[in-house]
Amino acid sequence: MTSDRTPSEVPAKDCQVCRTRRISCDRTLPHCRKCTSRKLRCPGYGINLRWGQGVASRGKLTGQAIPVRRDSQISQKIFHPRAGIAVPNVDLQLPARWPGLPFDSLTAQLLDHFDRGVATRLAWVDDLHNPWRSLVLPLSHDSSTVRYSVLALASKDLAAKYPADHHWAQSLQAISRHNQNVALTWLSRDMGHLLQDPTAVQSKDQARHILASALLLYNLELLTAPAAQWRIHIQCAREIIQWNLQSASSALYTNVADVFLFYEYYYTSVYIGLTTFDPIDQLQDDFPTHDNVTIFSDFIRIMHSVTRAERQTYTTQPISQPVPIESTLLDIEIAKARMMQMSHTIKFKSDQARQDFECLVDMFYHATLIYTHRVFSDSISPDESIQSSLDVLLDHVLPLSCSPAVAQDLVWPLFITGTESRGNPQMQNIVETAMMNVIRMSGNLDRSRVLSFLKTFWSLDLEPGTTWIQYARDRCIDFSFLVIL
Repeated sequence: MTSDRTPSEVPAKDCQVCRTRRISCDRTLPHCRKCTSRKLRCPGYGINLRWGQGVASRGKLTGQAIPVRRDSQISQKIFHPRAGIAVPNVDLQLPARWPGLPFDSLTAQLLDHFDRGVATRLAWVDDLHNPWRSLVLPLSHDSSTVRYSVLALASKDLAAKYPADHHWAQSLQAISRHNQNVALTWLSRDMGHLLQDPTAVQSKDQARHILASALLLYNLELLTAPAAQWRIHIQCAREIIQWNLQSASSALYTNVADVFLFYEYYYTSVYIGLTTFDPIDQLQDDFPTHDNVTIFSDFIRIMHSVTRAERQTYTTQPISQPVPIESTLLDIEIAKARMMQMSHTIKFKSDQARQDFECLVDMFYHATLIYTHRVFSDSISPDESIQSSLDVLLDHVLPLSCSPAVAQDLVWPLFITGTESRGNPQMQNIVETAMMNVIRMSGNLDRSRVLSFLKTFWSLDLEPGTTWIQYARDRCIDFSFLVIL
């Protein structure tokens, strides 16, 4: 990260407030001094968005419910037959035209792609309350850091829709790198301001923007970058979480965006922790839940608790109160019941999406049962409960891997199914096919490495009864760790 300001970063226009007041703006970043000195809320110099309360029913924006510029319209789209997606009808072969801000029309198109494409796959459930759409996009209106992070992720994702040598792919990759570099510059500046004056009135908002940007950039790097790069953003998110906890007040989680962002960091860290085997776990799991933004949080907390219990068996620290397996199994039953009840309150886009979600809940239930039995059980052979759960997973895995509603959520139960497939080529083929379906439906992320781990686990001549946990612990240096997402 760098905070050096280059000439290309000087805003091209005065801020909206100064233009409205018809005075000259000093264009100071991130907010002009004239607004600050008069205690006015400076909107910055980026794209000026308005947020509709619904879908337009008439006019040129009929059917749209996305942010649009007040002084421009979204350009017409053309259809790319190979990618099967709508793309903006703008000339992307003029990089000299976006040394500072991207094209206005292109920015609108990238926000549209994030809204309609990226947010759909990032959320647990793409319902009417999708938090990436309802919470993160509005943050991009308030923060240049968040906005450039959104644009970087959207352009990177859109570039992946084309062959690598296609001119659109190359142009969009360049636009993504530009937006990412600008986002990192703003992120560095925001971090500096937060550290210099952590008691400032706007500190909570700044922390929220930094956390949102870190999670967006983490998802961006996870598309192609090695672990060393995206781990930086997770570390940044961890620092902001710690800052929030140290400056905690009764209003720590009153903002639903804070609840959502913490949960995104939390469940990502839980999944990473499945194969890091750190003896000390300082991950906080005491946070409020919100049905619309913390979906599957009960299962994630149980996974975290089971993982923590497994790590404690390898430490010299005494366990004051070991968690009995009976208590964990009861928690799993309660989690399933709550999720099934929640399925009746979520505003799904179709009845089929609701049915797929309920099957997904069943898969999480049985995958978590198997994981719990593998951690707590001393038996080296599958007992009846594991085999029964495995049968259910195998029944659901192929159909759900092709479901646009839940394919992105399938990796954990699919991974557990794979870990129980040693010595069974038919099951291995089902798991591999399903994982390739998930990658095709919702992107690669770290899923190729997850599949590679499973295929290696299947092929090795290991001691009878060796679980994937034991194998991963012994070989953790060889494969670093996996993000089972």
